[in-house]
Amino acid sequence: MAIANKNAGEKVRKERWLKYFTYIFITGVVVLGIFYNFIQWMAIFIVIAGLMELIKVNSKNWSRPVTTVLFFFVFLLIAVGFILFIVTFHQSFLLFIYFQVLVFDGFCQITGQLFGKHRLAPAISAAKTVEGLIGGFIFCLIAAIMCTNWVNISWAASLQFGFITALSSFIGDILASWYKRKVKVKDYSNWLPGQGGFLDRFDSFLMTGAFYYLLYLFIFKDRFGSFVN
Repeated sequence: MAIANKNAGEKVRKERWLKYFTYIFITGVVVLGIFYNFIQWMAIFIVIAGLMELIKVNSKNWSRPVTTVLFFFVFLLIAVGFILFIVTFHQSFLLFIYFQVLVFDGFCQITGQLFGKHRLAPAISAAKTVEGLIGGFIFCLIAAIMCTNWVNISWAASLQFGFITALSSFIGDILASWYKRKVKVKDYSNWLPGQGGFLDRFDSFLMTGAFYYLLYLFIFKDRFGSFVN
């Protein structure tokens, strides 16, 4: 962060550091929730807050009712999958996946600020770059390998998990950004200083959790059996 902020203006530096330290605080609370078994209540709170944010940003903009209703439906499906993911898998697996998500999010931003030159999806988000996405993927894979012993799997398996986590995190992030563009808002709310809203902060984790629960439910139930409560 310090290197990325070296050539930035004072206002931009302050905004980035506020975002960074708020990010550290929020992720710390989530990790505590996993360790001390209140992550289920946090998951419910995140989902309710996200739903309130969606209602808020749509309260003055119903110009696309079909898109709005469809997105609400998709969000509810993701929310249910996310909560089931939280209550189904045990602590070590939740921490294993969440660590990858926070590393992916953090290094997408940092590598994008350091090396970003090619816009990834300018029609959706001007801040996202190809270089940032590649950096996020690489460091997510590294994070998965670093934490292999947490869930007693091989390096090859951890790389597979790292790829799945990075891919689903990106899908959640780009989907949330796409809808923000549709309703013409910068952030879903201003409830989290420097972060925007709960959907701005937890979009990747919501999608990743739902995605892993779907994999467990329909494809890898036997393989994921050692990770469930």
